Amino acid sequence: MKIFTVDKIREADQFTIENEPISSLNLMERASTQVAQWILKYFPKYYRPIIVAGKGNNGGDGLAIARMLATFGYQTKVYLAMGTDGSDDFNANLERLDNGRVDIIEGYQSLKERAIDKNILWIDALFGSGLSRPIEGGLAELIDYINKAEGKKIAIDIPSGLFADQPTEGKSIFQADTTLSFQFPKLAFLIPENEAYVGDWTILDIGLSREYIDQTESSFELTKHIKLTKASKFAHKGDRGRCTIIAGGYTRMGAAVLAARAALHSGIGLITVQSCQKTINVVQQSIPEALILKDCNEYSLGDFLEYGNQDVLVVGPALGFAEKTKKLFVEILKNYKGQLVLDADALTYLSENTELLQLLPKGTILTPHIGEFDRLFGKHDNHFDRLKKLQQKAKKHQIIILLKGKYSAIASPEGQIYFNSTGNNSMAKGGSGDVLAGMIGGMFPLTKNPLQTAINAAFLHGLSGDIATDTYDEDYVTPSILIENLHLAQKMCTQTQ
Repeated sequence: MKIFTVDKIREADQFTIENEPISSLNLMERASTQVAQWILKYFPKYYRPIIVAGKGNNGGDGLAIARMLATFGYQTKVYLAMGTDGSDDFNANLERLDNGRVDIIEGYQSLKERAIDKNILWIDALFGSGLSRPIEGGLAELIDYINKAEGKKIAIDIPSGLFADQPTEGKSIFQADTTLSFQFPKLAFLIPENEAYVGDWTILDIGLSREYIDQTESSFELTKHIKLTKASKFAHKGDRGRCTIIAGGYTRMGAAVLAARAALHSGIGLITVQSCQKTINVVQQSIPEALILKDCNEYSLGDFLEYGNQDVLVVGPALGFAEKTKKLFVEILKNYKGQLVLDADALTYLSENTELLQLLPKGTILTPHIGEFDRLFGKHDNHFDRLKKLQQKAKKHQIIILLKGKYSAIASPEGQIYFNSTGNNSMAKGGSGDVLAGMIGGMFPLTKNPLQTAINAAFLHGLSGDIATDTYDEDYVTPSILIENLHLAQKMCTQTQ
């Protein structure tokens, strides 16, 4: 699903109006119908909607929604926060409003009297996504007051006061429990600092032109489904590929085991773990399927072993910071010619020695969380700036960077960003990243495409977490449970292909 800027969304609206053809008023009616039907589905009629309407097209949406909810039997009221003279479509919907069914709230004080009612459904239709300056004065006071009021809160298109495509400067922003947006998500919905305002968000299809959507480029996409690459019916273990996990020094072998098990359950034909002498039994007992590259060092990794026949190396989970291990990492960067996946401690090495970024082979996959990313490329004041840096660095070094988190962002060497739509906060636990790194290693030899591998692995990883929380409480879910649920996630993706 493409994520368009506000300007591109306006173009999509206009293209649809001109080429369907449909009037702007009827397109507004279509969008408002989708909202009203969604509310009817999720909110019983003991809720009493109050639509707080501006005077632009977002306010016009609100008036149309008010009329429809009243028709459905809700006790609906409208507060005209900016008066009765607005855009053409606002004025048309104001004329259509059935005052016998919809009450117009007169005065701010009358609105305040309803702020203690838990069954009020506050619907924000003040400003749409075109807002580009902070809300001030009386409207800011109104928003701040509603935010403190009892009841449920829904934003139409985007919470008023929130900027769609850039960091928000103002402090008065509607705090929605749910945001109902049209056709496309806004980039702002995927930004961590906006969670308190956006709440849960839902995209309502209003039938904008498919021709426009298909032919218009966007730098951002949201991955809603994936297509898995399957091995040939006649495949042998070599065809499924060879992956080596270089991870886990003494007392830290859990990370290596998690990564290796994840690779094993993600399609790899042969899995190998490089292990220091003291931990060989840990690998053999935990993963009998794994081969071992025996490192001569007792407590850490330091040997550059033969990797020439390996399709992919996963380097970094709990690797440790011994000097000999750092030297091993540099030797790998200088000599290994296959696919590299760098995670955790390997990323710390890079951040401490940024000149090593020049040694990364084209197509290397980095998997930092936000803290690791900022250590690598500098601190950022907001996530919008971080995403710009993500694009720049992926292009500069011709690598794939998977920035982990809710809506993990995967940047291509061309600077395209693919946001992941799966996953939840049950996965915010040590070891989840090790599982993801192992999955990437296990999936790459079949796809032979590092970008697609990163996208697919992130999606499956998150889907496993979503499946887990259908069975267990989020606090109970562990990285090992993610691996146990991989088969269900894989089946779900295969069935939708």
